[in-house]
Amino acid sequence: MQWYLVQMEGDKWLSPSFLAGSIMKTVEEIKQVIEQLLEQELRLHPDCFLVDLSVSPDQDVRVFIDSDRGVSIDQLAQINRALGRAMHENHIFPDDDFSLEVSSPGVDSPLKLYRQYPKNIGRSVVVTLKDHQLREGVLQEVHPDFIVLDVKKSKKEHQILKIPFTDIQFTRVQIRF
Repeated sequence: MQWYLVQMEGDKWLSPSFLAGSIMKTVEEIKQVIEQLLEQELRLHPDCFLVDLSVSPDQDVRVFIDSDRGVSIDQLAQINRALGRAMHENHIFPDDDFSLEVSSPGVDSPLKLYRQYPKNIGRSVVVTLKDHQLREGVLQEVHPDFIVLDVKKSKKEHQILKIPFTDIQFTRVQIRF
């Protein structure tokens, strides 16, 4: 079922059966507008990129930004302020009633984009393949079509695996203490 934003009592999200002709924008249309506004701001932060964007029925907007070198709190705050201002100026939501969170993906978040892989070269990762097999090793190389893992078989024996991106369901960086 596709949801639509309508201006009614409390600015709630309603299903199409409740609309009676007052459709404004679908969630996907709202996300596209926010992405366009964000794209303008990210031009000022060329090492930063969008990883994920979600909009909830309560008009909570969550934006996850990453960077080629690691995103700073100052960068996230600047992006948050600029995006919030642009969303208000463009009246994305009725009565400009929304919450906005701009953050980086957590350390336990899977790598979603090719661009996230190179900065993790040398780190231990667990790769979940589409057939649900797991491969754990040190990320050695990243190429446009595949990654290379150094998998430790024993204290002295290592195996080098070349894993095509088309076989990867997701990859998580292992945090070691």
